[in-house]
Amino acid sequence: MIGKPHSRPLEARLLVRPYALVYLYTRRLRVHLVQELLAGLGVAVAVALVFAAIVANGSVAGSAEQIVHAVIGPADLQLHARDSSGMDERLLARVRAMPGVRQAAPLLEQTATLRTAGGRRATVDLAGTDLSFALLNGLAHTLPVAAFSPGGIGISRMSAGELGVGALSGTSIELQLRGKVHTLKVAAVLGPEAAGPLAEARIAVLPLERLQQLAGLPGGLTRILIRTQPGQQARVRAELGKLAGGHLTVARADAEISLLREALRPSDQASGFFAAISALLGFLFAFNAMLLTVPERRQAIADLRLIGTKRAAIIQIVAFQALCLGLFASLLGLAGGYALSRGVFHQSSSYLAEAFTLGSSTVVGLRPLLLALLGGMLATFLASAVPMLDLRRDRALDAVYAADGAPGNTLSARLALRLGLAAAALLVATTILFELQPSLALLASGMLALATVLAIPLVFAAVLRFARAVAERHQRLTVLQVALTSLKATTLRSLALAATGAVAIFGGIALGGSRDDLLRGIDGFAHSYSADAALWVTNPQDNQATVTFEADGYPARIAHVGGVLAVQRFQGGFLELGNRRIWVIARPSGANRNVLASQIVEGSAGRAVGLLGGSGWITISQQIAAERHVRPGGALTLPTPSGDVRFRVAATTTNLAWSPGVIFIGAGDYRRLWHTQAPTALGVTLAPNTSVPAMRNAVAHALGAGSGLEVSTAAAREARIERLTTEGLSRLGEISTLLVIAAILTMAAALGSSVWQRRRALAGLRLSGVRVPRLRRILMLEAALMLGTGCVSGAIAGIYGQVVIDAYLKHITGFPVANLGASGRPLEIMTLVIAAVLAIVAVPGWSAARVSPTLALNE
Repeated sequence: MIGKPHSRPLEARLLVRPYALVYLYTRRLRVHLVQELLAGLGVAVAVALVFAAIVANGSVAGSAEQIVHAVIGPADLQLHARDSSGMDERLLARVRAMPGVRQAAPLLEQTATLRTAGGRRATVDLAGTDLSFALLNGLAHTLPVAAFSPGGIGISRMSAGELGVGALSGTSIELQLRGKVHTLKVAAVLGPEAAGPLAEARIAVLPLERLQQLAGLPGGLTRILIRTQPGQQARVRAELGKLAGGHLTVARADAEISLLREALRPSDQASGFFAAISALLGFLFAFNAMLLTVPERRQAIADLRLIGTKRAAIIQIVAFQALCLGLFASLLGLAGGYALSRGVFHQSSSYLAEAFTLGSSTVVGLRPLLLALLGGMLATFLASAVPMLDLRRDRALDAVYAADGAPGNTLSARLALRLGLAAAALLVATTILFELQPSLALLASGMLALATVLAIPLVFAAVLRFARAVAERHQRLTVLQVALTSLKATTLRSLALAATGAVAIFGGIALGGSRDDLLRGIDGFAHSYSADAALWVTNPQDNQATVTFEADGYPARIAHVGGVLAVQRFQGGFLELGNRRIWVIARPSGANRNVLASQIVEGSAGRAVGLLGGSGWITISQQIAAERHVRPGGALTLPTPSGDVRFRVAATTTNLAWSPGVIFIGAGDYRRLWHTQAPTALGVTLAPNTSVPAMRNAVAHALGAGSGLEVSTAAAREARIERLTTEGLSRLGEISTLLVIAAILTMAAALGSSVWQRRRALAGLRLSGVRVPRLRRILMLEAALMLGTGCVSGAIAGIYGQVVIDAYLKHITGFPVANLGASGRPLEIMTLVIAAVLAIVAVPGWSAARVSPTLALNE
């Protein structure tokens, strides 16, 4: 009987069988488990940062899109008013009678505040409608009938959670609406089973007639949703245009999504930009972490080549190990990224809540999953490919053992010089790119981060050369001499650790510094915006003063309070211009002096204030001017409630932290074109030397509890605006902070692992007579030299990166960004990273320094 042929030995195979690949990798894990875990940690951190940032960026728009589709159902067109006063309800019958209209449903939308007896409040989008709306979007089968009961109000589960109202109905709450307070009972709490995605939005529902009565808008609607018959949309749209007569807007039913995406675009650009830089830095972490395994992998490859293993088999072994490591680490990173997106990176969108109905759910799509997963795999494969350079035909089989220093750890001076020249070329290219096109700041910063890494070998060599000169001049510094010898023997590992420190400092300074500049700019706007009155009377939490209320004699009551010099009416709202929902501000003559003086981009603040006191002039945000190709002195047509009106542009401004843009208009023009005298805020000027807190209490008492209005000092309003915008930009700070934390942990783990793996070399030093305390000083000095090289390089590049990012935020997003000033942040971050890493590494260093000298005698 012929026996089963034996498997050919590894060196004779062109390809390796799967079980052999598994065996070889499990054997490697048993020997180098700590290094593999460290490399996997770097990949996982990178994947987590990318995935969390992408998911968090998309969740605001994604959840809002779900809400919009839940509201409109199959509707494809809408007719909506251009102000909160709405349109005549009788238009609904005319729309329903149009040929080609299958269904039409009314909506009256108002911003209101709900308040419980315990003082908890929630600002909600209050909708009034009837049964035809529920029939249109399919909610008629799920919405409870109680939600439309005459004496009650239905609130979403999210609103109920903020108010502390349980699922059982019957709780009494206050409805603060347009300067009046009404007491209602909660008729229903709308969960996902009843309202679908609407359950996760801040909304409340009333019967249409009831809301018209409470809002003082009898027969008023703000929107009519229309479902057309197949093939009839164009015809119906044309008829709606005739019906609108230039005073109403005809749009797609889901136009809200486009408006929201435009509103989120600058913020998403900024957040996406920060996230992309973090991703780049994160993948550099992964790459550098993988470099720590290169020496051992190069030795393993050399050993395989020496026994005759074919190149194809070696490539298969390395690729399989990279696949296993990359897949495991990437999946771990996806889990961590999802947790980050729901927690730390879950950005507050409250700053957009006055203009849009927003959700709070986290939306995870297939694209972010694939991007993050493939990115992690790619980083692992690229880093794993470095040892395979030894497979070149011009390389000796044992080249890794022939180099100076520890096998697999050397880097030639010639290669270091080439990398340094490449870094210099990238720096020049970055400067040219930044100067010519600030919109390409993402590419420029990526090039700068890469240049920082490429410069590390040359900078590290210079540091070692300088330290060697110091050691030769001062022969008593034997600790330094021993440390330099050790660093020279482990060049590649040292460079990987220094590069990790460099990218961490670069990211922390560039990202965190730019965020600080952005917040300082917003703080300046908040101060100047609030400084035009000592006290402000608005609807609760209405920071932008866009929600109208009936004056009802309030100005006269306030004027009679002792210590009040003047009471002025401020007005404002939102206007849709293309895909932008623009913030319109109408202030009395001269009452916009402070804010314009600090926010003008092009033009004269004094001239703009004077022109706005007349008629026919506006100021617009710089990005609106660029989009519409208009400059100061030019003309721009606005779609007002009175029709399209042509204005002259007095100046351009920043966007006042409202990303779609801002328009200042004269108070007289606003009253005439918006057909309203109703204010959105009252500004109170006080007599000199009066107590602002006492006057605030006196004004609130004059208004009475039934007004439902809020009295704030200028300082309180400024602080509220700052807090809201800071929440909206919180992710930027969190990314830079997490980046530094991840770098500290990654470097500490890598350095600790490196120290532990050098126990045999340390045992040799102990065998030669080096005492334990001296050995610890040597280890700390080595770590300090490595970290110092990387951190100083990263700090210098980070300051330049901050300049690049500031220009991007200012010119592309239109936000008010403060000028880069002297800051101790680079030094603080550098000191923090070095101190934290050294403190953590001191633990394994303390233990490794006590290694038994006999370990050096073991093979």
